[in-house]
Amino acid sequence: MNTNKQLKKLCYESLFKLFGEINDEQLEHILSIAKIVSYDTGQYVFQQDDPGNAFYIVLSGRFRVLQKSSDGIYILGDIAVGEPIGEFSLFTRELHSASVVALRKSIVISIADDEYTLLIKEFPSFANIITRFVIERMRRNALQKKVDAAPKNIAVVNLQPENDVSVTTAQLQEQLINMGMEITIYNSLSISEKNYESTFDDMDKHAGLNILVCDSDHIEWAKQSIAYCDLVIVATEFYADCNLYEIEKLLNLYSTSVLNKKIYLLLFHPEDAKLPENTRRWFENRNCDLHIHFRKNNLRDIRRFCRIITHQAIGLVLGGGGARGFAHTGVVKALLEAGLEFDFVGGTSAGGLYGTAITYADFDMEKIMRLCKLAAQSKLTSNDYTLPFVSLMSGKKIRRFLQEMYNDTFIEDLWVNSFCVSTNFSNASIKVHENGLLRKQVEASIAIPGVFPPVIINQNLHIDGGVIDNLPVESINKKPVRYTIAVSLSAENTPVVNLKEVPSSWKMFWDKITKSGTEKLPGLSSILIDSITINSRHRQEQSKQHVSLFIELDLKEYKFLDWNHWEQIIQKGYDQTKKQLADTPEQMQFWKL
Repeated sequence: MNTNKQLKKLCYESLFKLFGEINDEQLEHILSIAKIVSYDTGQYVFQQDDPGNAFYIVLSGRFRVLQKSSDGIYILGDIAVGEPIGEFSLFTRELHSASVVALRKSIVISIADDEYTLLIKEFPSFANIITRFVIERMRRNALQKKVDAAPKNIAVVNLQPENDVSVTTAQLQEQLINMGMEITIYNSLSISEKNYESTFDDMDKHAGLNILVCDSDHIEWAKQSIAYCDLVIVATEFYADCNLYEIEKLLNLYSTSVLNKKIYLLLFHPEDAKLPENTRRWFENRNCDLHIHFRKNNLRDIRRFCRIITHQAIGLVLGGGGARGFAHTGVVKALLEAGLEFDFVGGTSAGGLYGTAITYADFDMEKIMRLCKLAAQSKLTSNDYTLPFVSLMSGKKIRRFLQEMYNDTFIEDLWVNSFCVSTNFSNASIKVHENGLLRKQVEASIAIPGVFPPVIINQNLHIDGGVIDNLPVESINKKPVRYTIAVSLSAENTPVVNLKEVPSSWKMFWDKITKSGTEKLPGLSSILIDSITINSRHRQEQSKQHVSLFIELDLKEYKFLDWNHWEQIIQKGYDQTKKQLADTPEQMQFWKL
């Protein structure tokens, strides 16, 4: 195929991705007024603060969006084939808010301001499609969700050549095909060194995912693969030596550069492995974006890995709510029965506690119910009062409970990537705990101000995450998720009271004894808890439209510290979730698509 035909084919495929059906006449018209521009690795399309006088559509290759600030340079995300670049500044006439650089040899269609005007006169639908794309990006940005295209070319670096990963790649291939994706696997033996460049050029010209398998015995192939790929997966046996391997050094995988590829650490475990321990040793001297535990021949882990690398992952977000958090267990049971699986789990306060408990139990409902029973029997707010210098409770009971529940497990040891959220009281910011001693991080997430004492982590005071974000949708949207399920526990329903002023403490005490009070006021714990979550509840309302499935449970009949009705609360969560799943319109049931 000659160069012109190749370019025309690339143009058709990219424009088809963006606009849908396009005929030869329309394609020729676009090509007659637009320009085809090539970029080498490291070459900028435009720099931050440059004027916007054109926008671009990616035909081949991959680009990275960078933004400078007083703190340094931040990577906002990657842009792949069929996506536009620079449309914001063209339409708003503002300076570019970020820079865009080519991650590898790439080709774009460049459409200048005056050319865009001619184009929309011929094809009015062009403007509508670009506008929809801009709006979608603005929505993602509002939730701090990165503009990050799914990888097309993935390099798998095998740290132990004696361990054959071909079986694993074959399992991945089968699963990806089941997901409706084409996949081609390359290795150094299947390609001649003389054909490296042409092979890599051809990869972008066909649909599907390319897996480039690398090892230390064929270092030149590995170097070329790393330079061309969009994602690097470092694969290793979990119980192997965790020191840096020679191939990692030769490939300079963990250097700091804006052109660095994302790196996922894939940790292989035996098929019947117990919960991992000391995962953190693998993070020393390695700068990885994500770690993934993978039990060999475990179909759940295979499906989870495939969803993550293709940006089809499912995230579960659980909100705070004290003892009402038992309902999260019922929700998860109903979701599992519907066929859903989860790739990232996060929560605040009670959501952090039950979310990590669910992943700690590896979604085994019998184990989860035992943990719930332990929580209920512990009665975390009973008989733990102390002199109220910093809190009503001493926190001893909750620390003892968390020790019994989690032992010395670290968050990064959980099979499924999990996090809990606290509020860093020392610097008034949200803290997402993705590593560290699990019981310590969860204790921080549930440290309700005034009720439990704050928790000290790295010399900073931490309190309940609900102070800032009681339903951390933004945090999970920073992961490679496509679908987000958020579960909210209803807040106290504080009625309007027919009183001119709050009665004295003695009067309220006497009314309680004689049962003569006519107006019921919220108790101390309710006032404390609802007060600190007012801002979070407003934030939660804004997040509703940005999740795939929003489950809001009606649990107002149960008090915030009602540990006695834990089984009924679980059943409520289960029943209400089953009903909502059944009532969800068919076109929104993504778990059945």
